[in-house]
Parts: sequence; C-alpha cells; structure tokens
Amino acid sequence: MKYSEEELNIINEKRPDLRKKSEPSTNTAIIEFIKKYELASQLPKNLTSQEWFSLKQQVLDHKDFPKFQTVYFNEVTEHNQKINKKLEDPKMEKELDFLIKKYSIPERIRQFINPIPPYSNYQKNYKIREEKTFNKIDMFLWSIFVIGLSIVLIIFIF
Repeated sequence: MKYSEEELNIINEKRPDLRKKSEPSTNTAIIEFIKKYELASQLPKNLTSQEWFSLKQQVLDHKDFPKFQTVYFNEVTEHNQKINKKLEDPKMEKELDFLIKKYSIPERIRQFINPIPPYSNYQKNYKIREEKTFNKIDMFLWSIFVIGLSIVLIIFIF
C-alpha cells in the first residue's frame, strides 16, 4: 500500500522501528565511516568547508573506505527493503491504518501553519452575538418604518 507523506510522517513518529534510512550517498558513507573509526573526536566543532574537503579526501584515500562504502550501501538498501516488506504485510497494514486514523487529525492540526488560538472561538461567538443584536435592531427599525408608512398611506387614501 502506498502511503502519503503525511501518513509516513505519522508512521515514522509513532513507530520508529519502521523508519527508513536516507538514500545512501558518498557523503553519508563518509560520515558513517568517521563515526565508526572515531575520527569525529579529532574534528573541530565549527568545521569549515576547506577542513571538510581535506577530511573527505583523507577518508576517500583510506584503504578501508571502498569496502566500507559498499557494505554501508548494501546495509541501507537491505534495511529499506525490509521496511518496505513490513509496510506491505497485511497485518502491519491494518495496524498502521489504525495508527493513521488515530493520529491523522491531531497531526494535521499540529502541522497547520497558523493554528487557531483558543480564544478565537470566543471572539467568533462574540461577533455572531453582535450581529444578531444588530439584526434585531434592524428588524425593529424596519417594522417601525413599514407600520409608519402604512399609517401614512391609510391616512392619505381616506
């Protein structure tokens, strides 16, 4: 079953075990290589682009990197395929449909750009009450006008 982006966001948030890994790239492989071989401790906190390029070149020149990169790409691809199979499983689909139904409305509200503040309901009701008051006044004035006009017409006819 194909899920929309909103549904996938709900699934990823509520079921982190079904979260896919991002598509593998050379940069992500380099970052994972740095994490695995604990080269991150040698890095400054604010890495400049020049420092990144030199580090990237060191990693690319490392003798273990090509093997690591293929293994990493295969792991990510296998992980994403397993997640796809799980998402297509009928039992899992039922569970995810229930999850989506349960959280879809709160998720839409949470992702809404300008949510309605709670006091706005009072403001709307206040405006409606005001309009009703004006409508009553308008009806009263119109009825006085019609009665007065009918009295004037009756007087002029007789």
